[in-house]
Amino acid sequence: MFEPQSTAFAKNPYSFYADLRQLDEPHFYEGANAYLLSRYIDVERAARNPKLVRSLEPFMDPELVKAEQRARNWHDMPNHERFVQFSLLERDDDTHFRLRVIVLRALSRRFVEQQRSMIEAYVDQLLDKLLQLREFDFVADLASHVPGHIIGHLLGVPDEDCPQLRIWSENIVQFFDVGRTEEHKQLAESATTEFYLYLSELISDRRKKPKEDLISSLVAAQDAGEMNEAELISTCMLILAAGHGSTIDVLGSGMHALISHPDQLALLRRSPGHIQMAVQEMFRFDSPLPFFHRYASEELVFNGRSYPRGAKFGLLYGSANRDPDQFPNPDTFDVTRDPNRHVAFGRGAHLCLGNHLSRLDMEVIFLSILRNTKHIQLSGPEPTYKRSLSVRGPESLRVLLTPR
Repeated sequence: MFEPQSTAFAKNPYSFYADLRQLDEPHFYEGANAYLLSRYIDVERAARNPKLVRSLEPFMDPELVKAEQRARNWHDMPNHERFVQFSLLERDDDTHFRLRVIVLRALSRRFVEQQRSMIEAYVDQLLDKLLQLREFDFVADLASHVPGHIIGHLLGVPDEDCPQLRIWSENIVQFFDVGRTEEHKQLAESATTEFYLYLSELISDRRKKPKEDLISSLVAAQDAGEMNEAELISTCMLILAAGHGSTIDVLGSGMHALISHPDQLALLRRSPGHIQMAVQEMFRFDSPLPFFHRYASEELVFNGRSYPRGAKFGLLYGSANRDPDQFPNPDTFDVTRDPNRHVAFGRGAHLCLGNHLSRLDMEVIFLSILRNTKHIQLSGPEPTYKRSLSVRGPESLRVLLTPR
């Protein structure tokens, strides 16, 4: 029985994924109304297939789209529909390509790498305070403070407002999971509305006084006629939400993996030059976003089976990244794994735009911890992981860090 909301699944989803990979055809999971693709070769092929798209809207009758929206309880949320459901993540047409080019230009690898010293300074300052405590919750006290602050800084949000961005982001993202309630819906809509009003003021200010930040770059793109204001606001929300919660989750699971594999932690201490491979292995070993959906934009034959237009597929990135046909000893955490062609950042047109920034955050944080500590261990029970199909990460992680 596939029950992603269960405690057993949260503890170890990989045994469930292994069972799915043994099936002759994709398992249909009613909770997501989707056919689940669990093998690496199928997930990668689907992610690259232009006939498998994120949104029903471009190719389905409007009434059918509205019916699907009501079935998912994604209706009667005016600002969520306008800014969150609209985003380039949910498009595959010319709009997606146009907005993606704008973001790639603003969030280039060079621009991200230029932020390294700023991120190092912030992380070192935060870690100095925590090392005075020695014992703390790695997720709540360290991991949850970094991504939102860094992305907020890049966007141009004042430091004192960054904690609020985290709250809005989490309240928006929680509505993407299965099992959402009316309370979750109201929370997502109110967070979207508050975030929208905040960004509107910030955009107005940047239009008058541009700075060297992402919002100023996006405002310039709007003024050049490359995007409208709704797209600008939606893109700002997406940049924050997409890179925030997932980085927190993989920071937590990555630290847990290091503590659980002391030989790998010791290896990384001896050879910090392996940090980039170690970070990639953290993403593979416990993918923070293990599920993404796609719709068949036309009748589709996949692995010899025919699926109707509108059929929904669930791409299980978390399962693909533990597929033994792709990764030798896939359940082994190996910080020197190479090659490591994981799909934690997706593939094709929807490859994660913030993957450079997320990996840089992780490199800086773990290098700072290794440099400033001589011992790391759990200070509480084994962590419990979130009960979810869409996200993977520990709810908390009590650690004891011994300073050098």
